[in-house]
Amino acid sequence: MFDWLTPDIAAELARGAVLTIALAVITAITATAAGIAVGAARMSSRSGLRRLAAAYIEVFRNVPALIQIIFWAFAVPNLLSPDTRRTLLFDNAVMDVARDLTGIPIPYYGLAGALALTLNTSAYAAELFRAGAGSIPQSQLDAIRTLGASPFVALRTLIIPAGLRVAFPALSTRLIHNMKNTSLVSFVAVPELFHELQASIQSTFRATEFLMLGAVIYLILTAGMGAGLAFIERLLNRNRMVGSVLPT
Repeated sequence: MFDWLTPDIAAELARGAVLTIALAVITAITATAAGIAVGAARMSSRSGLRRLAAAYIEVFRNVPALIQIIFWAFAVPNLLSPDTRRTLLFDNAVMDVARDLTGIPIPYYGLAGALALTLNTSAYAAELFRAGAGSIPQSQLDAIRTLGASPFVALRTLIIPAGLRVAFPALSTRLIHNMKNTSLVSFVAVPELFHELQASIQSTFRATEFLMLGAVIYLILTAGMGAGLAFIERLLNRNRMVGSVLPT
């Protein structure tokens, strides 16, 4: 019944799934961190910093993720001279190690894909975090300032924990969407799951079977990521860092 799913093809799909998981986890972490930083800058009292953060959000949120991936993978290297491009991005010891560790034929393309996904998702995360931070009661903000906390201390002990906790349900949805967006890096020859599915279809001409298999695998991956994010959300709510800092 599954004679089309040979051991070799199954192994390639498994390696692609592992790379998809790695991309999803890495970009979820980097996008969340960048989103918090940009969201905090968006609330800054410095107008220049607010405008810079707003420009970041508008650009990376509204340009499609696929265009960003192709831009960083193909357009940016063309800004460099051939020798500089080869030495800096493709042919050096760091890229050789990355190639051996990841199995990506051209590691720079994987890095470019991860960067594009981080920038795209962090722009959404920044607005979600800003909305979450905006729900903090003014009484808590006034109280921590009355205690003499500096803006950095207020950000670290009150605004970030409370804003992240409130924003996390919406942020989780965005991070799951980001995991599905990892399939877009197949367009720059990164051998993640969708890339391997395409290769399997081309070699066997069994499009229906492999697309259905791919749908099932992505459902499993998104369910697993959703469960992991739900666990993190429970931890955030259990700790309730805002309540431990100031009374409501």
